[in-house]
Amino acid sequence: MALVLSPRWSWCAETGLREHPHFVIENGRIAAILNEAPSLDAERIALPQGLLTPGLINLHNHAFSAPLFRGLADDIQPGSLPGHILFSLLMPLGDLVAEIMEPEAIGDAVEMALLECLMTGTTAMLDIWRPQQHEFVPRATALGLRTWSCPYTFTVPNLAMGPEGTPVWQGEDASDASFDFVMKLHAKWHQGPDGLASVGFGPHGPDSNSPELLRRVDRAARELGAIVSVHCAQNPLEVAAVRAAHGKGSVEHLRDCGLLRPGVILGHCFLATDEEIAMVRDADATIACCPLGFARSGKGVPISRFLDSGVRLGIGTDGVTLDMVDELRAAALLAKTQSTNPGAGSAERLLTATTRDSADALGRPDLGRLTPGSRADVVMFDLSAARYQPVWNPLRALLTNGRGSDVHTVVTAGDIRVHGGALVRGDADAIIRRGAAAIERVWAEAARRGAIPAALASQREFA
Repeated sequence: MALVLSPRWSWCAETGLREHPHFVIENGRIAAILNEAPSLDAERIALPQGLLTPGLINLHNHAFSAPLFRGLADDIQPGSLPGHILFSLLMPLGDLVAEIMEPEAIGDAVEMALLECLMTGTTAMLDIWRPQQHEFVPRATALGLRTWSCPYTFTVPNLAMGPEGTPVWQGEDASDASFDFVMKLHAKWHQGPDGLASVGFGPHGPDSNSPELLRRVDRAARELGAIVSVHCAQNPLEVAAVRAAHGKGSVEHLRDCGLLRPGVILGHCFLATDEEIAMVRDADATIACCPLGFARSGKGVPISRFLDSGVRLGIGTDGVTLDMVDELRAAALLAKTQSTNPGAGSAERLLTATTRDSADALGRPDLGRLTPGSRADVVMFDLSAARYQPVWNPLRALLTNGRGSDVHTVVTAGDIRVHGGALVRGDADAIIRRGAAAIERVWAEAARRGAIPAALASQREFA
């Protein structure tokens, strides 16, 4: 049966803002956009103060990290960690989780994070994860999320802290094992455009992957038509390590390994120079920016520079809040304060980044748009609450005053996943209970083993 969505407003980057449209969805696609309600036999959802947009695309995420580090990685006081947060907390605790958690428990925690994403308007995401988190794929697909899984590849997979808190990569060469895992996962789960699950490559970074492995990833990704997501210029230690080993910056090094081109998404580029950002732009690659993740550590991502450069930009949550409305608001405020221009980081520009531009970064012009023939991945926000009223411009109202929890309807691949703010298929409360319990258990064991630094562990009692 067809589905007809009738919001007060609709918006996409291709068509702009419309009032009182009626969207007919058939066979997983937008079949027509009408000025009058059609008379055909169809399921109907009308929302008098609804704003319909393309589904939000989270272009850089670590779903499992969200519940694992929630609260634990916040409000870090000077001296609480023996080095950079990535190397003294995030990576080591992730290593321990891979060792001690059963796949089912990991899946429970991941599913809870994915539920939060879906319920707040995300319809598609690129997620980077460790091989032990392979339950991500079936859990996401069952919920109805469209995903690009980009498992890590490593040459040196294990991390220890050296003198003065510097990272030391060590362990046996894992190039073959990590590469082979991605190839097997691709063969098992990659569904292409007609499915929800896609599989690509996620080299952790230019410091933890050898040039040989990066080139191998590039060759395979080209042959498979797969996406590559790689952290780049994300912290000073990575940049210094790449320059010491290869005599060049991280962006240039990736370019020389074939990984600066369409289909490659560079995570963060926090320390990228103007010249390096221009290199990304001119190569038609993409930067995925995560404002809240860096703000948590007291750093402002250079989003104003990204916007001014003309580089293709996507937005991600980096496994922090998982609410893309929050992330877009943070991006807007940073752009305005960095540029001292109140018009910078407009609602239209940032929503374009997280819909059409992110879809193009993924090589999917059939997503991120509300046009006939596009895939029916859409979200409808309810703007009837007092904090929105009266509505001068619905896009600005959403990014200035909105919440992801104001999502009323989520549709992916033409199927209703959320309706009236409730999960259509599945028990949301049970998903939350299972996920929270899984993380509580791993926190307790990590504290017992000393994997959570003492200054942080002392802030909470573990049974």
